[in-house]
Amino acid sequence: MRFFQLALASLASVVAATSSFDTWAHGRVALQDVSIHFRYAGSGPPLLLVHGNPQHSLTWQFIGPILAQNYTVIAPDNRGAGDSSVPPDGNYTAAASAEDLKGVLDFLNITSAYVFAHDKGVGMATALAIKYPDLVKRLALAEYVLPGFTYEQSSNPAPFWDLYQNWQLAFFQVPDLAEFLMSGKEKQFLQWYFYHGSYSGVESFSEETVNRYTSSISKPGFLRAMLGPFSSSTVYQDGNFFKAALNESRLSVPLLGMGGEASLGLKSVLKQTFEPVSSELEIDVIPKAGHWVADENPKWTAKRVAKFFGEDDDSLSKVDLGYLDDLVTLDVGFYGTRRNFALGTQ
Repeated sequence: MRFFQLALASLASVVAATSSFDTWAHGRVALQDVSIHFRYAGSGPPLLLVHGNPQHSLTWQFIGPILAQNYTVIAPDNRGAGDSSVPPDGNYTAAASAEDLKGVLDFLNITSAYVFAHDKGVGMATALAIKYPDLVKRLALAEYVLPGFTYEQSSNPAPFWDLYQNWQLAFFQVPDLAEFLMSGKEKQFLQWYFYHGSYSGVESFSEETVNRYTSSISKPGFLRAMLGPFSSSTVYQDGNFFKAALNESRLSVPLLGMGGEASLGLKSVLKQTFEPVSSELEIDVIPKAGHWVADENPKWTAKRVAKFFGEDDDSLSKVDLGYLDDLVTLDVGFYGTRRNFALGTQ
């Protein structure tokens, strides 16, 4: 509790002095089938940030530096996003991504962490808590309905549908078609997507930020990778996974479920969304935000997340990642195995 009080006091006084996300250190870990890139900064208990789609770790460019004042923050790029690699088998299920997150934490020798996830990252973080409950000390989730728990219904046509509804979720279910129609129009797609889900419209994302996301999904294979978690096959597998796990027993990890006031922001909706996930639930509405909560209201969101994690009576120990500065990380695993095979050493 003392850490919580100190954290809030610190957050209130240092927001203006936070470092730029672009100055954060880079890390990369080679796993069985992918290479996961991550950014990290700060000093304190470990906090894992899990982004959604169509974004990557840049999601946390505003909220991350605020949280890094009191936490050791780790922000991976999910498989097929940002500077992580594209999986050769095209597996973008929440369970597969959860293994990536575990791989990053294992590599960093972190046995338990606070986790905050947004959008598609919610499914990945929830899968991590299901498969490895001891790894997740507290879980904060924002702006996502799990497959198997009404996600599928959100793309069903309704009489009131227009460009502001979630018709794109149905469009994305057939990646071959979506990729064909979106290729060469990545920026126009992102501009509409960010505008359509926001509280304040086009002001929510700067031109530079949109350009950076455009550059990311325009790389060979990355537009298809961005669509992978939305495919009908992935959603079907995710739905079966979550129903099998959560219908049997909800998580016991403390959970904070949040939504932007212009999106999932009704408390009744948030309760319906997150109550099936955990038996220990808090909910809150993020003011002045739509779907993109980390971009639209990072200060409020950082303060609320810090409050929730700070309520942990048995807070996690401080983690120092400074040792990574001089560490070779790609001598084993996916890239290491390929290199060693080519050299005839394996």
